[in-house]
Amino acid sequence: MSFALLQKACDGCRESSVKTYWANIKSLARLSGRDVVPFGSSWLSDKLLKRVLSEPINRSKRFTTAGVKAAQMYRVKKPKWIKAMSETTDKYATQRQSGKRTKREAENWPEGGYQALTKLAKELHSEVAALENKNPWNTRDLYHYQRYLIVLFYSKHALRGDLADVRIRAPFGSNWIKKKGDTYTMHVGTHKTSRAHGAIQIKFGPQLQNALATFLNKSKQLNKHGFLLSTLRQANKLTRPDMLRMIRSIMRDRLGKNIGVQIIRVMKVSEAAPEIDKALALQRELGHSAGMQQKYISRGGWNH
Repeated sequence: MSFALLQKACDGCRESSVKTYWANIKSLARLSGRDVVPFGSSWLSDKLLKRVLSEPINRSKRFTTAGVKAAQMYRVKKPKWIKAMSETTDKYATQRQSGKRTKREAENWPEGGYQALTKLAKELHSEVAALENKNPWNTRDLYHYQRYLIVLFYSKHALRGDLADVRIRAPFGSNWIKKKGDTYTMHVGTHKTSRAHGAIQIKFGPQLQNALATFLNKSKQLNKHGFLLSTLRQANKLTRPDMLRMIRSIMRDRLGKNIGVQIIRVMKVSEAAPEIDKALALQRELGHSAGMQQKYISRGGWNH
């Protein structure tokens, strides 16, 4: 089976979502003991579903969804998988809404929480700082500085895997990083929730501005594909799954924790929990939504 068949079956899905589904289907196939996604649907068995439901809730949710999407690709119905997906999704939502740290989060929560990434980025920078004065770079230099850049980015902005899909040269498409004057800006027009929430706009702070300026200037002779991130040996485009695996690998090696983008996102929101709780309390007191609360803000500036 192929990505193209899944894309055809998932009518109306964004390409980024289809890529995620396809990566998860391949992971589900590996969980079933297969090296590749089979051509028939018989592997989506009750036995495999039982194995999936024995996994932690976040993995059960991901794998049951992958099974349902795989069934759509095969043009077959799998009622047990659909029911399991619905139940695990509800269970996951209930767990998240409780605000309690999951077992997986507790086991992999680094000392210092989200700030551990800032500390790690500083350590990685100390190891590659000499490259900032080296000319020219080779693909190994590019790759190692890129590791620092990725950790630095996620220590400031907890996106999903969209960083891997960002272009730095025309044709820019909907996801890009551009420079205007001395300032780099990131625009993510296609992402998981872009239909509901629109594009994500990020204006980088000084540390990321400097790292990006160095990286883009030094890598321009090596980068032929036009995307931000590259592979080690051939400097080809780094795929989203490979970037996500790189993040996990760095976190395991440096922090001794199995931390991926999902936990990074939870850590960032958790760090802001006091401010979020305060805002929610104010919403309840005034009896209106977050959107209405924003309309009630008066920032001054009235001139008589």
